[in-house]
Amino acid sequence: MSFYFDDDGYFGMPRISVNRTEPYKLQINKPMELQQIFETTKEQRTEFTYQLIERLNAGELDPLKTHLQVKALEDMLETLKANKDYKDAVLQAAVLNGKDFEYMSAKFNIREVGVKYDYSKCESPQYEEIMAEYNSAAKAKKDMEEFLKKVPHQGLDIINGVTGEVTKVYPPAKSSTTSVAVSLK
Repeated sequence: MSFYFDDDGYFGMPRISVNRTEPYKLQINKPMELQQIFETTKEQRTEFTYQLIERLNAGELDPLKTHLQVKALEDMLETLKANKDYKDAVLQAAVLNGKDFEYMSAKFNIREVGVKYDYSKCESPQYEEIMAEYNSAAKAKKDMEEFLKKVPHQGLDIINGVTGEVTKVYPPAKSSTTSVAVSLK
């Protein structure tokens, strides 16, 4: 299987055809419309991704350019999925097919998502009391976490004002991953 890129190494959207003897593999050979790359099975998308990584590792693709293109694609997809007209069009098309149906390489299901309840309208004194305690505890937790972040590496002795007991506290363990952030213009 081979990929075709523009002369300058630009990763264009390829045309995908199914290898009939090994249907989990993609045959990528020509530029295509953006939508066609998504009309694949999970195995084909995984294979495509692994091939991109192999090309990156082989030095055949510019990692920064590829990362920028991935970020741009993510941005476009997020914008599309958030668009009300897009959501309405998808829902209208899905309703015509019933509540549960299969289309191309996917299963579709119409359901309620993002259900929210507004408890402020309940006028329950017990709920309001619980929420006051919850909010107070959440603030105390946040304050304590901020304090613990500032504790020196060697620790700090804390004296309990009621019992006089001394406890040595340490800062929280910190972990992170180094990544390249992209801000699209």
